[in-house]
Amino acid sequence: MLWYDWVMDLGELQSLVAERRRLDLAILDSISRVDWRESGYLYLWQFLMDALRVGRREAKQLETQVSLVCPKMGITGQVIPPQLPAARAAMAEGAISTEHVTRIAKTVAAVPHEHADQVEADLAELAREFNPAQLARLGKRMVDALDPDGPKPVDSTVVEAQNILDLQENEDGSLEGRFKLGAETAAVLRPLLSSLTAPQPGDDRTLVERQGDALAEVIRFAADSGQAPIEGGERPHIAVTVSLETLQTAIGKATLDDARWMTPEQARRFACDAEIIPVVLGSKSQPIDIGESKRLADKRLRRALAIRDKGCAVPGCERTPNQCQAHHVQHWADGGPTRLDNMVLVCQFHHRLIHHAGWTVHMDNGLPVFTKPPWLRHAV
Repeated sequence: MLWYDWVMDLGELQSLVAERRRLDLAILDSISRVDWRESGYLYLWQFLMDALRVGRREAKQLETQVSLVCPKMGITGQVIPPQLPAARAAMAEGAISTEHVTRIAKTVAAVPHEHADQVEADLAELAREFNPAQLARLGKRMVDALDPDGPKPVDSTVVEAQNILDLQENEDGSLEGRFKLGAETAAVLRPLLSSLTAPQPGDDRTLVERQGDALAEVIRFAADSGQAPIEGGERPHIAVTVSLETLQTAIGKATLDDARWMTPEQARRFACDAEIIPVVLGSKSQPIDIGESKRLADKRLRRALAIRDKGCAVPGCERTPNQCQAHHVQHWADGGPTRLDNMVLVCQFHHRLIHHAGWTVHMDNGLPVFTKPPWLRHAV
């Protein structure tokens, strides 16, 4: 092979790589247009794992890239431009890769806000000449030049509150925010979380996700301890008011004590394995009976489920029994009994899919069998 033949082969390779980069952008744009929120999944990356049969890492990378280079629709219907318009344009030409985009995003996030647009444009141009590692080093030089002093040091003379919790409630009832614990409280929390954050065999959750699940367990422990402070004459509890018709037909709303609401499917999922106070409503929505709080799956049944299912019964899931909830195959509101042959252990993630994403489960010779919705069974 002569040297110019080699150059011609290199040119063909470069053309193919450029085409792949343009295709990567086309894939991201296609993902951004999918109305995945109607599927019942909480996060886009979870949807992509099942819809595209990709791993968690790849799914999360796709989600991140979509947020960086794809326009999105605002609440009022207006189109919001992508976060990195210059990077998107370079990617559309096939000049830069998704890894370049990731490096650009990290640098832009680190520079003062007033310089962000110019830095993004400059880095998108530099990315045409340098590989991602080299681009990251150039980005660091920009950060050092634009913000040589770094973050403002903390004034040691200012006395700040030791414990801070700033919460924001989302439309779906979830909470998000930030918190800070003083050294003393942090010392108490660490051992509570440590035993719950250790990854289990086959556990693909990130550390952040394991810590979040561990904190949720600590909250449940506190609520179940019997030591929580009394408010309104009662220990903290969750009371859901819902008509039997709404629970059975999934039409209507379920109301919490504080006037917040949840969908019937959320109420059905919650009622599978939760501390509940049943309130039966008459035809005029007047309470005609208020029962006692009870746990639908008692300790003996939970132990039998743990022995049979050995954790989340969905094939491929490695969640342990103590990370699972007891689900009624035939819901108790539909006459389903609270017995071993009508119960199955599922993790919180798969429990949600059963109630909200079209997954089904039935018993076959005493063992649970799961079926994905048709659109997943025919996925590429």
